[in-house]
Formats: sequence, structure tokens, C-alpha cells
Amino acid sequence: MTTAAPTSGGGTRRALAAGEALLARDRWSRDQVLTFQHERLRELLRHASASSPYYRELLGDGAEDAALAELPVLSKATLMDQFDRVVADPRLRLAAVEAHVAGPDPGALLHGDHHVFGTSGTTGRRGVFPQTTAELDSWVEAGWRVRLRLGLGAGVRTIGIGAPTPLHITQKLFTAFGGFRDGRPGLTVTTPLPELVEALNRDQPELLITVPTVARMLAEEQLERRLALRLRGVVLAGEVLADDTSQRIAEAWGIEPFQVYAATEALMMASESPDRVGLHVSEDLVVLEVVDDRNRPVPPGEPGYKVLLTSLVSRALPLVRYELADTVTIAPGPDPSGRPYLRIERVDGRNDDVLRLPARRGGEAVVLPYRLRAPFAQLPEVRRYQIVLQDRRLAVRVVLAPDASAETLQRVGAGVRAALEAAGAIPLPIAVEPVTEIQREPGLAKVKLVKSEV
Repeated sequence: MTTAAPTSGGGTRRALAAGEALLARDRWSRDQVLTFQHERLRELLRHASASSPYYRELLGDGAEDAALAELPVLSKATLMDQFDRVVADPRLRLAAVEAHVAGPDPGALLHGDHHVFGTSGTTGRRGVFPQTTAELDSWVEAGWRVRLRLGLGAGVRTIGIGAPTPLHITQKLFTAFGGFRDGRPGLTVTTPLPELVEALNRDQPELLITVPTVARMLAEEQLERRLALRLRGVVLAGEVLADDTSQRIAEAWGIEPFQVYAATEALMMASESPDRVGLHVSEDLVVLEVVDDRNRPVPPGEPGYKVLLTSLVSRALPLVRYELADTVTIAPGPDPSGRPYLRIERVDGRNDDVLRLPARRGGEAVVLPYRLRAPFAQLPEVRRYQIVLQDRRLAVRVVLAPDASAETLQRVGAGVRAALEAAGAIPLPIAVEPVTEIQREPGLAKVKLVKSEV
């Protein structure tokens, strides 16, 4: 497992100091935040129009004066189809990036300064997102701001349980926070539960950062006395946090979890504070537009259909009004805590289905969506996929790249089978079916990654 640390030693101290500087912005006025955001946006648009052929054609002259709401939306499909024109560094050709992703050390730097992160995607559409070291450092610093805001700073022993591949940004974030090095356990969402419990009991972290489904399982282990942690904080991201999960965490450790709204494309978009007044949007780092299905703004208090992300951090791969298929509700009214940021009242997100299959040792094995995504992380020739539970079998539908090798279907089947076995399930027969497109759900505008037709 390659988990090169973006910061260590003195780098960690610098990141922490930068996080403290970011935290000081909590005392800015609303006008200061909006002025700063506007200037960063103008800088981003100037950079994009000067360095990206896609944005040069899109924005033309006077890019910095363009009204954001009047610019076209960037879908993941368009991004990946136009990747070589969107990137601002001509060395970052899609073929080279995907070769790096599929290579023996995808966690290493590409061209000496670019981390590459991949998403298999909750809709089955794969994406790759290069970031410079400076960009990743900015997100790490923003992570320290979140921790400092919660009173969980550098002196708090931290463990992160994230994705099983260095292609996911969580591994490098958790490394920067002190995990995945110096003898600390490298735990992931695909680590079997007994191994998680054993490693955590031995390591005794005070702060747990993971996804809600894993935190819920660990809370159950704590309540059953197989796990014995004295946690000071639980920070969750990546999935919808259900009320019953929060309740079980509170029962297990006597603390309410905190939420972070995050994506590979922009790691710290919004986060909670101890005031519990919603998630404060990191408006110094991103612009978030909550819109309906026709990209029209949705008023506070009403759930949107999707979010349009403009990352004020991204330079290698500029992202302007990039679509995130999340259902988000902006909180109405001023912030009761006095902070100057826009607030998110609720992130409903999109829930992937969980497979429940017979277990090898009897009973039922719960197969989390993260396990099912894992095989596709290093299969760039699979463009889209869907896993369908049918009567007595799993159908894995895949949309392949034109240059996909003859072994791709076998690799997909073997990867899915291994994911099921790692979850303790008795694998069903697996049929991998190449298709030209993954069908959307009737009456909905999304594709389900995992679905049942039983």
C-alpha cells in the first residue's frame, strides 16, 4: 500500500499553522468573505482561460469579469471526454494519467509534482483528478482548520479509516494527520471487522475519521464490549449520516459525531462546528451553487437537485461549475454562531444499496458499497458499471473503453468475487455483461450503482 505523506515533521507543523490562519477567518465579516471569494474566483478564471484550451474557448477575453451563473455547467462526462483540453498542464494527458493510475505505484507523484486521485463514482462513471502538491497541501490545511474548530488539534491521536487505495484522497489526508506511518495501522473500509477491532484496541486513537457505515459497525462493537475505545471525537464524511447512526455513536462513546461534506474534487467543502448550526461552507476555498434539475438556484430551506462546485483551489484541473449529484439544502437566515459563512442545513446525498448475502460462517454478511467499488479503482478501461442482484446471481454490467483488453471482463469478475469474499460472504455466481450504456432508473435522473431485481 503506497501512502506517501504530503506532510510530515516540519510539514505537519506548517500545515497546522496554516490551519490556524484559516481558522482566524471565522472572525471575518460576511463582506470580507465574499470579497476574498470574488478575488479568488477572478484569479481562477484568469488562470483557466490562459492555461486550459477548453476554458480559453469557453471564456474568451475578459474571463475574470464573467458572471459565474452565466457560465456553462461542467458534467463529469464532459470533463472526461474533454480531459486533455480541460487540464491546464499539457503534460497531464488522459492516457498518461490513466496509465499512472493502472501502474504499479499509483500513489507516487506523476511528473514529480502531481498526485492523482480516482473516483469509481457513485453513478458508475469513473473520473481521475490530478492535483499539485500545493493543492493537496491546501486541502490538508483546511482539514486542520476543521479539527481546530472542533477542538481536536495536533495533540489528539487520530486514526482514519478510508478507501483501500492510494488513488483515493483519504489515505494521503489521514497520513498527514498521523496515520498510515510510524507504525500506525493502515486501516481501510475493506479491512475485515475483526481486524479493525483488534487494531483499534491496540492503537487506542482518540479521534476517529471515517464513513458512517463503518462508524456504525464500530459503535456496535463498542456496545458489545469487543471494542474498548475512549474517543474524544468522531468525524464522518462520504455518506449520508442517518439519525440512528448518530444515536448509536452517542450510546457507544457519549459524543455526537461531526459531519464533513467532502468530495475527491474538493476535500473540505463544508463542515460542522461545536455550535451544531449546520455545516459551514468553506467559501474561501469553494463556491457552491445549489440548483434544480435545470441549473436554476434553489432558495434556502429547499432541497436542491444537485450542487455546482467551483473549486478556488484547483489549478492543474480547473473545475468551474462542476456537477456533483448531491441533494443539499442551504440553511435559511443568519448563522446563530456568528460565523460569516453560508451554511448547509442538510446533506441528503445519494445512498448506494448495501448487499446482504449469506455468510461463510453462517448468518448474513453485509457487503458495503465501498467494497464493491474497490475492484474498479484500478480498472480505467471500465468507464461505467452497475452491480445488480438478480435471482441467484450478480450481474455486473460494464461499459468498456474502446481499447479495453480481452482480459477485462475476467478481471472485473475476479475483483467483485474477491470483494465479496473479503466481506465474509458466500459469492453468488457472477456474470459480467458488457453493455453500451447503463440505464437510468425509471422516473429518476440517476443511475444506481447497486440495485436489486429480485
